[in-house]
Amino acid sequence: MDKARLQRRVMKTLLTNQEERVASDTKKYDLWRNLFNGIVEASYYSSVLLVAIRHFGASDHAKSLIAGGSCLGFLLAPGFLLLMGKSSIPVSRICALLTVGTGTGILLSSTANSAWAYTCWVLAACVLIGQVPSLMVHVYSRNYRSGERGRKISGNLMLSAVVGAITALVVGRLLDDDLNHFRTIAVFMFLFCLCTAYFHLKIPSAPLKPSAGGLSKDLRHALKDRLFFWMLTGWMLMGIGNLVTIPLRVEYLANPVYGIDASNTIVLSITLIIPLVARIISIPVWGRVFDRFNLAFVRIAINLFFLVGLFLYFQTQSLLFLCLASALIGWATGGGTMAWTLWVTKIAPSGRESSYMSIHSFCTGLRGVPAPFVGYWIITTLGPSKVGWTSVILIGASCLIFLALSRDHRLKASVS
Repeated sequence: MDKARLQRRVMKTLLTNQEERVASDTKKYDLWRNLFNGIVEASYYSSVLLVAIRHFGASDHAKSLIAGGSCLGFLLAPGFLLLMGKSSIPVSRICALLTVGTGTGILLSSTANSAWAYTCWVLAACVLIGQVPSLMVHVYSRNYRSGERGRKISGNLMLSAVVGAITALVVGRLLDDDLNHFRTIAVFMFLFCLCTAYFHLKIPSAPLKPSAGGLSKDLRHALKDRLFFWMLTGWMLMGIGNLVTIPLRVEYLANPVYGIDASNTIVLSITLIIPLVARIISIPVWGRVFDRFNLAFVRIAINLFFLVGLFLYFQTQSLLFLCLASALIGWATGGGTMAWTLWVTKIAPSGRESSYMSIHSFCTGLRGVPAPFVGYWIITTLGPSKVGWTSVILIGASCLIFLALSRDHRLKASVS
C-alpha cells in the first residue's frame, strides 16, 4: 500500500515537473514569437490603409476588403480547423506554415502596381494569419493551467505592443519621406514573418483532435450551450460597434474631406502609437483582472472604455481630444485582446476549447467582413459623428447582455 502510494506520488511529481517545463518553454518561445509578430502587425496596420488611400487611391470597396481581411480569415476558421483536425501535424507547425504564407502574401503585395492587385495580395495574407488565433488557444489551454493564463500571456502581449509602438513610429517616418517605401517595408515584414514562424516551431504542441461531426456539430453545440450562445451575441454587438470604426479612424484623419488631413506620422501616432502605449500600460492590469474577476464584469469594463473612446473620437477635430480618445481605445484594446484570446477557456468543456474558439472566430469574421463596408457607408452618407453614435448604441446593448449573464457560475473568477 505504501509502495503504491509512493509510486503515485512520484508519478504526480514527474507530471508536475513536465507541466512546468512545458509552460516555461511555451512562455519563453511565445515571448519571442510576440516580439516579431508585434513588428509585423504594427508594420501592417501602419502601412496598408495609408498606402491604399494615398498611394493607390483605392476605392471604398477595396479599402473595406483590406480592413476586413483578417475577419474573412476568421470566417473560414471552423472549416480550416476541421481540415487540420484530420491531420497529425502539431499545432505549432501549422501556425508556422500559416505565418510563412502570410509573409509571402505581404512580399508579393510589394510588387503590385494597381490598387486591386495590392488588395488581393494583402487579403490573401490576412486570410492566412486569421487562422492562427483558433490554433493558439489550443496551445494556451493545454500548456497553461486555468487561473494563470491571463498572467502568463500578459507579458508577451506587452512586449508585442512595445515593439509595435516603436515600429509604427518608424513606418510613419518612412512613409512621410516617400510612400514608395512601402515596398521595402513589405520585404522586412516578410523576413520578420520567417522569424515568427521559427519561434512558432519551438512552442510545445500536439496535433488537433478530429472534430466528429465537423462544423455543423460545432455550430449545434454552440446553439445548445445557452451561455456560449448569449456570450457570442454580446460579443457580436460589441464587435460590430468597434469594427465599423477601425478603418474609419485612419480615414477620418487622413482624408482631407473630413477637415483634418493630418500627416502620416500624426495619423499613425493617433491611430497606433498612442493606443499601443495605453495598451502596454493596461495589459498587466487586465491580465490580473481576467484571472480574478467575473468574466461578464471584465467584458463590461472593457466595453465602457471602448464606448467612451469611440464616441469622443468621432465627435472632435481637436488633436488633443483625439489623442485622449485613442488612449481610451488603447486601454480597452489591451483588455479586449486578452479577453478575445482566452475567454473560451473559461467556459468550454475540457478538450473542446479549439472548437469553441473556432466558432468565436467564425462569428468575428461574420461581423468583421461587412463591418468596414457599413462603416464607410455611415461616414460618407451620415457623417463622422454618426459613427460614434452607432458604436455607443451597439456597445451599450452588449453591456446589458453581459450584465444579464453575470450570475452564471462559469463566468466567475478562476482563483480567489
